[in-house]
This record gives sequence, structure tokens and C-alpha cells, in this order.
Amino acid sequence: MSELEELYRAANQKMLPMERVARTIELFNWTREFIARRIKAETPAASDAKIKLLVALRMYGSESGMKNLI
Repeated sequence: MSELEELYRAANQKMLPMERVARTIELFNWTREFIARRIKAETPAASDAKIKLLVALRMYGSESGMKNLI
């Protein structure tokens, strides 16, 4: 394990459970927004609905069951 990973784990273990949940939600939202920005840059004419669809496909498209739902 790298020094950075050790520091991350130590900091994570000091957090309360609700803080860990909040941090996980923040990271998830950041990831989704990052993917949306990349898609907007690649396809500027895409509607918001199309961008949401493409974000979902990028995040979950490798899972066959989820791909069918999307």
C-alpha cells in the first residue's frame, strides 16, 4: 500500500460513519459532474436529457442489467 493510500485510510477511519457517507456522496456527485462536463465538451449540441443518458451509460454501461434499464 502506498503512503498516500495509508494516509487516506487513516483519515477515513477517523471520520464518523455519517461523514464517510457524506464524503462518498460528494465523490459520486463529483464523478458524475466530471463525466457530464467531458460529454458536453465532446458533444456540445447534446440536450440535458441526452447528457444524462450518456453519463449513465458511461457509469453503468458495462453492467448488462443496468444497460438494459438505461
